Amino acid sequence: MKSLLRSTLAVAATLMCLGCGDDTKTEAERRTFNVSMTSIAPTTPNEHGWTVTPEAIQLSVGTVRFFEGRVLLSKAPRFHWYSLIGGTANAHPGHYVPGDALGEVLKVQTVDLLADGGALLGEANAVTGSYGSLELTLATPTAATDAQNVLGGHQVHVRGTASHTSGATVHFDATVDLPKAIEGVRFERELKQEPGAVSIAVDLGKWVNRINFATASLPDAAGVSTFPADSQAQNALVRGVEDTSAYVVTWVEGAAQ
Repeated sequence: MKSLLRSTLAVAATLMCLGCGDDTKTEAERRTFNVSMTSIAPTTPNEHGWTVTPEAIQLSVGTVRFFEGRVLLSKAPRFHWYSLIGGTANAHPGHYVPGDALGEVLKVQTVDLLADGGALLGEANAVTGSYGSLELTLATPTAATDAQNVLGGHQVHVRGTASHTSGATVHFDATVDLPKAIEGVRFERELKQEPGAVSIAVDLGKWVNRINFATASLPDAAGVSTFPADSQAQNALVRGVEDTSAYVVTWVEGAAQ
């Protein structure tokens, strides 16, 4: 009987200790960190055999928000109409819930992705916590945010040269406008008060990987081709810009605050 009583008391004590965990949970603390953007140049021919050399890449970056929700990619294939014209659908979140917002940069500016050292997007007002993803908004530029009018009123402007393995060459100039933010970009980090900053690297190879430049328009008098609205080239560029895997987000330890 005494042995049974001791065992019962021991189990009760263990359960009481397990219930004490919530009282020691660390509360979120306010903090800030810089957010910058740079680019990764294409290094190999794309899936249609075109080697792309970017000459100008600008985009209008709006609000950047950080969330606790992590990105889980679906393993099941999904049909996309884009595949009918020779494209490849981008990776997509299988089940993504943003959860609580942990930080944000509220600013609209024009960014030159080919500029040395990249661009500082601003300082994020944030809290400590478990980060899982971010949302990137491309905004419509204004005279104030694009004083040089390099974007021509569009969110993204891409100019460059594409050379095919067959010997063909296309000088192109194209634009992109997205109807909504790019959601579910992976960024996993337990963030406390350590010094550092966030870097968003745009993988330009993924932006242009699906484009068949043979579907661009005939060159104009200056020898430059554009991407007609219903062309494979335009659809492929839009899919590339939308592709969440084209944005590599990292934490840079010890970066200046």
